[in-house]
Formats: sequence, C-alpha cells, structure tokens
Amino acid sequence: MGNKIRVVVIPSDNGGCRTWRMTWPHLKLDSLYGDEFDVVINDNPDWNNPEYFKDFDIVTFHKGTFFNREGFLNCLKYCKENHIITIMDVDDYWDLGPNHPMFIQSTALKNPQKIVENLRLVDYVTTTTEIFAEQIRKYNKNVFIFPNAIDTEDKQWAPDYSRTDKIRFGFVMGSTHERDLEQFRGTIEKLSADVLEKIQIVLCGFDIRGNATVMDKNKNIIGTRPIRPEESVWTRYEKLVTADYRFCDGNYKNFLLKFLPNSTYPNVEHEFYRREWTKNLNTFGTHYNNIDILLVPLAKTEFNKYKSELKIVESGFKHKGVIVSDFGPYTIGTKSIFKKGGEIDPTGNCVLIDPVNAHKEWGKAITKIVRNPELVDLLQNNNYNHVKDEYNLDNVTKIRAEWYHKITGK
Repeated sequence: MGNKIRVVVIPSDNGGCRTWRMTWPHLKLDSLYGDEFDVVINDNPDWNNPEYFKDFDIVTFHKGTFFNREGFLNCLKYCKENHIITIMDVDDYWDLGPNHPMFIQSTALKNPQKIVENLRLVDYVTTTTEIFAEQIRKYNKNVFIFPNAIDTEDKQWAPDYSRTDKIRFGFVMGSTHERDLEQFRGTIEKLSADVLEKIQIVLCGFDIRGNATVMDKNKNIIGTRPIRPEESVWTRYEKLVTADYRFCDGNYKNFLLKFLPNSTYPNVEHEFYRREWTKNLNTFGTHYNNIDILLVPLAKTEFNKYKSELKIVESGFKHKGVIVSDFGPYTIGTKSIFKKGGEIDPTGNCVLIDPVNAHKEWGKAITKIVRNPELVDLLQNNNYNHVKDEYNLDNVTKIRAEWYHKITGK
C-alpha cells in the first residue's frame, strides 16, 4: 500500500456531523500532512463490494446507521479479517429521549441498537468529550477524544470585535433545542427597564422551511404540506425570547410577522430584538458578528449530558463571551466569573447558570453584565484564551496524525 497511510472517510449525512466530525478534520489532515496521508472522502461506498476497502489502512465513518445494514456489517467483517483498521466516530448519544424531535424516527429505524452494535464491532471509537467517552467504554474500551475544533484559516471564524450601542445577547442554535430554550422562559419579562433599554436579543438561524404532516380524522398520515411560518419551531423560539413580541413596537412586530426571508428591518441594530435568518455551514460562523454574549441554555437530560462544548468553542474563536447552563459539556474547562456571593473572578471564562434555578439566574446574569459593562470584555477575552489553542484544528490535526501513525504502525 506504499508508505502513505490511506484513509477512507465515510460521512453519515450532509449536515453538521459530516462537516465537524468527518470532512473538515480530514481535509485538514490531507492539507497539513499530505506527504504522509492519502485521504479519500466517499459518501456512498458500495457496501456490496467489501474489496473496495482492500487498499486502505483506515476506514473511518460516522455512527454507521447506513441503509444497507447487511452490506455494511459484511464490510466491517472484511476489514477485520484483512487487518484494515475501522474507526467509528460518534458525537451524540444514541438514546435521544422522548422529547427529541427525531426520537420516533430514530426508534423506528432501530438506530440506537445499530450504533451500540457498531461500537462493539469496530477497532476504535472517536468522540468529543471525556464525559461521553466514559459511556462509550461500556461497549468499546478503545476510545480516543478529538474535540470539535475550528479552522482559523476559514474566514467565517475570524475574531469579530464589532460593537453597537447595545449589549447584544444572542442565541445561535438549531431547530431541536426547544426544550433547552425553555430554560430561558420568563427571563425577559423579569428584566428591569434600565436593563431592557441597553440590550438587544438576537436569534440566529431563523428558518421557516420544511413540511408538516397531514393526518386524517383517524390520525392516519395521509401526506405532507409546506409548513406555515406560524407553525415553525423558530416562531415559537421568537415568541419566547421576545415575551410574545411585548418589547417590539407595532410597526416592527408587523414586519416580523410577515416572515420575509432574509429581509432586514431598517436600523434593526437599535431595536430590542433582531432576527437573523439561517445561513449555510460555509457562512454559519458570521452569525456571531451580530452578538456580544452568546446564551446557551441546556436542559438537564441524559442526551444533553453527552453533547460537546461546541458553542463555547465557536463563540471563543469569534471573540465572544458566553453564558451557559452548568451541566454536561459546559462543565469542561469552564469557570464562572461570578463567585458565590457575587464577587467577580477575573480568571473566569464564562457565566455558569444552574439549570435548577434557571428561572432566576439568567436574568440576574444579564442584569449584572449590563450594569457592569466592563465584564463584556472580560468574558470575551477569557473565552478566546480558553479555546484558541486546545480547539485549534491545526493542533487537533497534529494529534490525529500522530494517533493514526501509532495505530497503523506506519
């Protein structure tokens, strides 16, 4: 097979998992260490032809819930018999829980069982955090951690230092976080007038695309139709973070309720609320250009416990501060700037919110930052310094290259 280590990368989807866990890391491996590695990204290998893998040293894939289950398992067996190393990457807990939007579909497809079986069959597993690795080791002891990391050559992640006359507290999230956002419910209504006039709430990723299921009177599915904007989870998000538009004047509320894709209200930087429409993965990072402090509520669930600290990473490289729920991934390397009793810790890199007391603590944190605006710089600088080396994709790729050499013996 020559002196180079040949790696075939098999993503699982066309979304974030593919990008963060498969393509970006291995394109960087090929870029930095092309004299040592040959990297092939294959979205659709022929699972009925296991000999395709004979010229590779490493086969790495994400989750492995492929449609052709029998063919996939035969390929794993072929790789084992021919001493080709198999690596499975998993970044989300396989048991989604009944409140996850994809729970019914995942259960019907038996994805949790498939993922656990895959864990037992592969040579190695890669994942995002030590918290998740502990769970994975119940099924496979050979677990290695590669955190989600930022490519500093990608311009969308360049630090942003822009400011407006308001302190911008923003949400950058996907469509599956409705239960998480409930942690924030009631916060805006409790803020005092002097705080409200100095802040802007920004919701990034607004999207009204998608289909709704159509059922007959007996609850049988008979088809789908385009979703109406008022039915979108994003509209529910928006109502929650604006207290049902209570702090938007009549003209602005009317504009918002027209749901004009990618439209921007005149002088929106002066409004209490700002809607930012969804962006693709190549420009996603520019959402952070419209915020100063990222808000990351996280419900205390088993699924969330095993998520990654990605939002801290993203906001840190963009030179933004972060307020996060003190749970799961956001306990990794974090230290709140607020000590017990209210004293400021200048070495803190975030604000930690107790999920149990979320109904009180989110508002208190926002109020304290607004009344002590120097804390914005402290949070931004300390978060950047926290992530800039450990989560730099160049540094993570160096570790990956060394590990691939070690496990292949080449």
